[in-house]
Amino acid sequence: MSKTSFNIKLPWSEVLFLEGAKLAYDYDMRYSWRRYMGWFFIALTQFGVVGALRKGTIGLLLISTLLVIYWYALRWPMRKKMLKRFFRSQEKEQTITLTLSKSGICTDNECIPWDRFDRTIISIKGILLDMGAGSYLYLPRSILNEQSYEHLRDTLKQKVKKLVYFDSETTKSS
Repeated sequence: MSKTSFNIKLPWSEVLFLEGAKLAYDYDMRYSWRRYMGWFFIALTQFGVVGALRKGTIGLLLISTLLVIYWYALRWPMRKKMLKRFFRSQEKEQTITLTLSKSGICTDNECIPWDRFDRTIISIKGILLDMGAGSYLYLPRSILNEQSYEHLRDTLKQKVKKLVYFDSETTKSS
């Protein structure tokens, strides 16, 4: 394996697409103000309970309960369904060859320069390259042998501005 460039065979499959999307989702929610929305909805539910007991009005309780159910139980499944629909509307499963070079990460069609990546998010499941505005490139660890993984991680440490370690296994999206 050359130190200046090497190839990664990336399977474009629904399973890996959803795995990368979930990692991006968990990372974004963990470091976003939106994670506190669930707490706000719980506080509304408490006010709704008080209103229902004191004044017999259940409007706020009903609305806040529905928001809590959505926030904690339905948000990711609904997003997952949307992502599956998006994946199925695109090209079908294939293998994409990525080449890591001095100038960036390249495919047969285009090359993404290193300065386009804002940060590298390293997780147990893989490496997520953040291109900003909700765009990510996901490289699952399962497609790399240990030597390739180490080389990729070292290359990314040198080429990408910010490196973040994120343990998505112990993080609950709220």
